[in-house]
Amino acid sequence: MIRRFYVLPLMPGVPDVKAQEMIEVLGAADRFIPGLLDSSAGVDLDSRTVLWENTFVDEASYSGPYMVHPYHIGAIDNYVMPDSPECITDNTYATRYTTPDATQEVRGGIRRVLLLNASTDADAAAIEALAAQSQEMAASAFGADDVGWVSAKGRAWTHIWEQAFTDMAQLKRHLGTPNGIACSSVEGFASLGISLGSLKIFTCPFELSPVEDQSPPATPPDTSPVLYTITACTAVADADTYVELLERCYDPFMVEGGCPLLNRWRTVDQGYLEAEVHSTWQIDSLAAYCDLRATTIADPHWAAFVKDAMPLVQGGSRRFHHAV
Repeated sequence: MIRRFYVLPLMPGVPDVKAQEMIEVLGAADRFIPGLLDSSAGVDLDSRTVLWENTFVDEASYSGPYMVHPYHIGAIDNYVMPDSPECITDNTYATRYTTPDATQEVRGGIRRVLLLNASTDADAAAIEALAAQSQEMAASAFGADDVGWVSAKGRAWTHIWEQAFTDMAQLKRHLGTPNGIACSSVEGFASLGISLGSLKIFTCPFELSPVEDQSPPATPPDTSPVLYTITACTAVADADTYVELLERCYDPFMVEGGCPLLNRWRTVDQGYLEAEVHSTWQIDSLAAYCDLRATTIADPHWAAFVKDAMPLVQGGSRRFHHAV
């Protein structure tokens, strides 16, 4: 099984209500995606970063059904794809580890996750020994990011130490112990004779849904064509520039991926306080969009659009539809 932690820093100025909306979408993923279990997300207590935890039954589920599932492509990607008007995150990344048993006996409380770059195998072994002796925690698990399938962003950390506490009181008691103090900084680990290249700690509330409500049966993929629609709201003065960037950058990217533009509309001049630009492309299937998504970061047209056009976007939506 695979335990994964997705780190999603929020953009500056994101309202709490939008962050909570994303947290609820992430937390519900195990109700929709086969092979995905124990999905929970929360805001780090010390930063404006969302930590999303989940378990995959195997690597095939992680690299396959999860990546192409409509809930991932639709609901989740709305908040993380840089070309989405609903994106509220920046510089996201994932880290994970394999384990023979990812059963979560503690179903709710406070999750504390240490992301570590261990200098040597001996340093990693010493941390693993500490994780196995952490009796003041409700749960403790340690592993190396050794999962075969990795996104284009690569591996940010060598190891993960995840800790669970029943409540804040238990966490505070742990942080007051010698090990709790030492295992909270690079310098503290060094005092134990453990060398780290870097360390990042996230702490957030978590709540896991009942197991019987998770990981629905797999269904055949939908191969029918879909309409991909982006509705972007901009200042009236920025609408022409946004449309020009769509035509110069985003449309060529979509056409190169086999997705022709079907229509584009914009609100009438002098009719609204802000402009709204609505664009629809046709895509062979959701799976075809998944293939297109995998090319985004390396595509110069897409990168130019994100860089120059998205700062003009003040809101909007991104949706996939079946034509009826």
